[in-house]
Amino acid sequence: MIISCNHCGKTYTIKANKLSANRSKARCLTCGEWFVITKEKKPASPDAVHLTPEEYEMVSGDVSPEPESETAPIPTAPPAPMAARISQAGDEKRSPRKSMGLTGKFILFSILPFLVVCAASLWYFTQRVMPRMDTQVTETMSDAIWSIEQRHLREQTRSNARQVRQYLFSHPDLINRNFNRDIYFKKIAIKKIGTSGYTFLYERPSPGGVWRSWAHVNPSIVGSDLSDLKPTQPDFDAFWNILTAVETKASAEGFYEWRDKGETSRWYMTVAKVRGTPYVAGTAFKAEEIEKNVTLLRQRTRRITTEALHGTLLAMGFGALLAASVFIFYGRRTTRRIIHLSDVADRISLGELTIPVHVDAGDEIGELAEAISRMRDSISVAIKRLRGRNHR
Repeated sequence: MIISCNHCGKTYTIKANKLSANRSKARCLTCGEWFVITKEKKPASPDAVHLTPEEYEMVSGDVSPEPESETAPIPTAPPAPMAARISQAGDEKRSPRKSMGLTGKFILFSILPFLVVCAASLWYFTQRVMPRMDTQVTETMSDAIWSIEQRHLREQTRSNARQVRQYLFSHPDLINRNFNRDIYFKKIAIKKIGTSGYTFLYERPSPGGVWRSWAHVNPSIVGSDLSDLKPTQPDFDAFWNILTAVETKASAEGFYEWRDKGETSRWYMTVAKVRGTPYVAGTAFKAEEIEKNVTLLRQRTRRITTEALHGTLLAMGFGALLAASVFIFYGRRTTRRIIHLSDVADRISLGELTIPVHVDAGDEIGELAEAISRMRDSISVAIKRLRGRNHR
């Protein structure tokens, strides 16, 4: 019966009838390692080599040494080189990796959560924050612009009333029928405000009298009864309430709808009494002009918000790309070190105790490499001691 050492490949021949059990243990005389002998039912080859009592040592007590006279040793084929056996065993034991590698896990568990958080933040910002911010900014700025513009129009009306009063007191011979003919007075009473606004002057009547306009950009209504405009204006009541409010107050203001040339637009008007006279100075301003400024401001705000959003997306994309590069670089470097240490451990387990450990790192992987190197040296020393003991 021919047997061979599973570690170094040394072959021996023993008689099967000497084995009292189906499985026994033996120690190799070459490498000193233990291996298992399984009893075969068929007889051994007649050309098998028999061992002398000095060439083997059985440890189970089930096998007794054969005398040298019964069999004669014959030359056996030398075992395959150790490097070839190690390579072959390594190829048989190492199976292809089925799970995800460290680099993929670095990317999956580090960059993917970052991208998910960024995407969720972006969705919340675009769907919730931006509309709310746009509405709040628009309303706030619209109110602020209207407040400033209304204050400006009130100041303009009061300033106009003071100038008219001063001019009338300095020209007592100027009568209302000539207000629109006196170029100097006309420059004071009628001024252009913005693109569509203007100032005007009208007279408070005596009780039961008529409200007449004496200075206006439209010469056709100068000297006419202002109540005659009612048939042509659908929102005349709002206009008339503002115009006649100076009967009980020093000034008044408000919004009204005005139709001109078939088009209806929204206007804002403020009026103030000219002290010491029966006249009232007024200022009319088209609200669409202010709303146009508000719309322009809203567009600029949205453009700035969009630019900020694009900048945020660019920064997030650059950050994700940088993080991915760092993780890929570090993951591949760590993976190469681990693969090298795994290969070293496999070769050590197959008996190659001179393989160097090439890992130069001060982290935990470096500590693992040092531990494997110490294990290799310890195994080498232990085998040398065991061989020396067997030779003795």
